[in-house]
Amino acid sequence: METATSLFKVEKASFSAHGKFLLTGEYAVLDNVDALAIPLKLDQRLEIVPRSDESIQWTSYNVDGTIWFQDSFEIEQITDVRFKGESDVSKKLIEILRTALELVGLVNFSNGFEATTQLDFDYKSGMGTSSTLISMVSQWLGCDPYELQFKCFGGSGYDIACAQADSPIVYNYNDGQPQVVPISYQPEFKDHLFFVYLNQKQDSRDSIASFNPDNLTQENRDRLNEMPKTFLETEVDLSAFQELLQKHEAIIGELILMQPVKKAQFPEYVGAIKSLGGWGGDYVMVTGDEIAQQYFVGKGFTQIYSWNDVVLD
Repeated sequence: METATSLFKVEKASFSAHGKFLLTGEYAVLDNVDALAIPLKLDQRLEIVPRSDESIQWTSYNVDGTIWFQDSFEIEQITDVRFKGESDVSKKLIEILRTALELVGLVNFSNGFEATTQLDFDYKSGMGTSSTLISMVSQWLGCDPYELQFKCFGGSGYDIACAQADSPIVYNYNDGQPQVVPISYQPEFKDHLFFVYLNQKQDSRDSIASFNPDNLTQENRDRLNEMPKTFLETEVDLSAFQELLQKHEAIIGELILMQPVKKAQFPEYVGAIKSLGGWGGDYVMVTGDEIAQQYFVGKGFTQIYSWNDVVLD
């Protein structure tokens, strides 16, 4: 029989978490390589309002105000492992709630609630819809966000670190015991940095599955481990920074046996282009001015942010 102490009492509450970009070490971060990551000023927010019945009503709003996910179920279904939910999103949401409760030694919620999430970025963009949700549920229910992330999604956890970070970080997975070092990263040429969405959401789990650590030579591991420091050393030199991006792209290209995005899609572009996160989709970081941005607009890539638009100061 459930006791009062085994239930989580739902009260009115609100939470927020930052989106993220991974600047160095994509894929290799999964194998304990240091990575430079930046939290974004674009957040996801969660509002909880208790109900007097046992119903859970969940509604998620996209950046444009449209509803991208909506579902309802009863709290008793949280404890029923046979209950999976109707859609893939519902299944994952129920898994997250169920796992979070288990991590803090709770059986269920004491009452129903209405949960509303609101994004500052498009839910398909790869800026962290899932990681920000994990962070907010962890804040709400009091569980370890990394443990919840690893159980529900896997991955390196750098996005969880960014969700509550106040500055750029150097992150190391450290075999599931994450190490996070806050740093200051303020490139003098940030007016010449922007991010372009390539119109194709990459599934993080697919990217994880495609990574073979056996392809990570010791030489490339050492070079990637130096990348966060080298990024800092090129803060005042745009030309050196562009060369560094090209070197980083070449290393990751060797690691995952793919062509760098500039060579594959934008060979005539004069600036540097670097993939962020899973290659082949999501965002790229580009060097260039506002005029250069029109090159990408002309190719149909209209979702463009300047550094100052999105990076948390």
